[in-house]
Amino acid sequence: MKNLSKGLPRPSLPRHYVVIIGIALAAPLLPIPAALAIPVSVDLGPTGVVQSSRTDFSVTAPNVAFQGQNIALDFNFQNGEFIRLFTATHFFQMDAFFGINNAPIPQNFAGSGFLTDINGFALGPSVTLQAFPVTNLVSQVGVDLLLRPLTTNAVPADAYGIHLDLTLPNSPGFGFVNSPAPGSVSFFGDIFGIGPGVPPDVVPEGGGTLAFFAVGLTALIAAKVCFRRTVVLRSPHATARFV
Repeated sequence: MKNLSKGLPRPSLPRHYVVIIGIALAAPLLPIPAALAIPVSVDLGPTGVVQSSRTDFSVTAPNVAFQGQNIALDFNFQNGEFIRLFTATHFFQMDAFFGINNAPIPQNFAGSGFLTDINGFALGPSVTLQAFPVTNLVSQVGVDLLLRPLTTNAVPADAYGIHLDLTLPNSPGFGFVNSPAPGSVSFFGDIFGIGPGVPPDVVPEGGGTLAFFAVGLTALIAAKVCFRRTVVLRSPHATARFV
């Protein structure tokens, strides 16, 4: 019996199968996209030159549980505002407070962050995060996330946000909360601007301006901590902050 299939063209694979196979073969060569950052909206308040601090007491904490994972937070400023660091700006820092649902003491946080420009790119070097527990002496009810000093590669410079890479504690069943009070974000500096509508630059003055600011800044930070304690004391959680 003759082999009738001999000499006949072999059927080709459908075109969509070829595309799928090609993608599967190329997948290991494709770059893996980085995890998207969680946005944290911050209201900078009135525009103008600031010579002390600016705080938003109504910041929504990210809705994440503590599983030892790495997350990214982008603190974005509302209404197209920005922070301008002047030539006269010698010191600038951010302090973010988020509540925690009565977790065991201590909850360990680690990370780093930097100022970002209008396109989300770094304006200066990354600085190591400092994390301070806020407790009621029995459990941890919050954390202060401090980035300092935040600087730029050149001045004057406009920061449209702050990027924070954060490693969370491995503590299943616990996480950030927005009750009994929301989070807060504070900015401290000797002099900086909230734009638009601020001078292109402010140059340093002579003499004891920096020393005078150091004394004033210490008093402001102490007042902020006392205010935070007062807010939480009105809730079921009486806090103690260890610095």
